[in-house]
Amino acid sequence: MRKRSLLLVLAAVSVAPAAQAQGISLWLGAGRPVSDSGALKFKTSDVYAAAQLDIPVLPMAVRVEGMVSGSNLRSAPRSYFASAVFPIRLGPMTPYGIAGYGAYSYGKVEEVRGYNYGGGLRLGAGRTGFFAEVRRHEKMNKTQGTIGMTF
Repeated sequence: MRKRSLLLVLAAVSVAPAAQAQGISLWLGAGRPVSDSGALKFKTSDVYAAAQLDIPVLPMAVRVEGMVSGSNLRSAPRSYFASAVFPIRLGPMTPYGIAGYGAYSYGKVEEVRGYNYGGGLRLGAGRTGFFAEVRRHEKMNKTQGTIGMTF
């Protein structure tokens, strides 16, 4: 029994630095649709939340995301995605590409599944920072601009 406990402690101690290095960060932001001319449309707003797992041994990260579209949070359409993020790690400035797949208007009669793609820029050290991204959501037929913070 003692050997097993000692092995579990040693395994946890050896895995902890790798898990900390990979890191899970939380992303919170607000978005607006972008018109064809590139200007932000101020008719509707979206609330955005995500959790990202960085994988330093691979040039990518995995992000699970949720978005609520519209001003009435109770009845607004909700969307959920799983995305692959391809960061170019340049110290405190990290440009990235992103592509994902998910459900739009989740739980509603008009629910559809589709993909999205885009790019962004994150500024910060460690998990704390700011981000701005633009993403095309094909099934919603809209381009979304989002700004926010990471923790």
